[in-house]
Amino acid sequence: MTPFALPFMQAALLTGLFAGNALALLGAFVVLRGVAFSGLAVSQLAALGSVTGAVLALHLGGHMAAVAIVLAGLLLFYRLSRGTGIPTDVWIAALYVLAAGASVMLLSKAPHGESHTMNILFGNVLAMGRTEILEAGALFVLIVGAIALWLHRWVWISFDSLAAEVGGIRVHRWNAVFLILFAIAMTAGIHLFGVLLAFSYLVLPTAFGLLLSNRLFRLFFWIPVLTSVSTFAGLGLSFSLDYPSGPFVAVLMAACVLLAGFLRTAN
Repeated sequence: MTPFALPFMQAALLTGLFAGNALALLGAFVVLRGVAFSGLAVSQLAALGSVTGAVLALHLGGHMAAVAIVLAGLLLFYRLSRGTGIPTDVWIAALYVLAAGASVMLLSKAPHGESHTMNILFGNVLAMGRTEILEAGALFVLIVGAIALWLHRWVWISFDSLAAEVGGIRVHRWNAVFLILFAIAMTAGIHLFGVLLAFSYLVLPTAFGLLLSNRLFRLFFWIPVLTSVSTFAGLGLSFSLDYPSGPFVAVLMAACVLLAGFLRTAN
């Protein structure tokens, strides 16, 4: 019997394919905007929102708290990075430290703080059910739909926001839409996968695609290829070898990116 004959493995695979590809496709525009590292800070902000919901024993309210905290952090980041003259990495690091430290402080007061910490950081992709599959499917439809409808705008703003503004695109308005999508996607990703795997899906498939091709069409071919293959292979191998599934998938994607980078430098 193959691992994917088991119902919980099928649920994990479907959730990973839907939500993983949604994060990876949105992550392309995060990387192209040159703010990939911000994804780590956003992951911690979403984790802080999840922790807040867990401590307050909320479910839907916890999701809303996470989205609100992520949006507030992103708005603060963009304001500080444009108005102070300080490198953006400084503000990303500050938000990361703030969110991570506040999460630990809140979890220290939770009855099951250690288990909550492990779940938020590393997730448990083998504990997915019908609700998680539907959540991942809805996220996939939302992100892919938004990208497909306004692909030209997203690409233009990502590569040259000034030219897009001159061309009649209201960049600030579309940046606000992007921030909302980013907040929703990362909040759902943290809930489903934990910080490690959600951040891996967000950044690594795009890095892999950029190493293999500098053409946009091919980039959007390689992103779902790495995401889907890594999810399928990672879940199957981790089950067979008895390793934690989420970290295994993340390590597999990272290894593919590092190998692609090594082969590119070798050539």
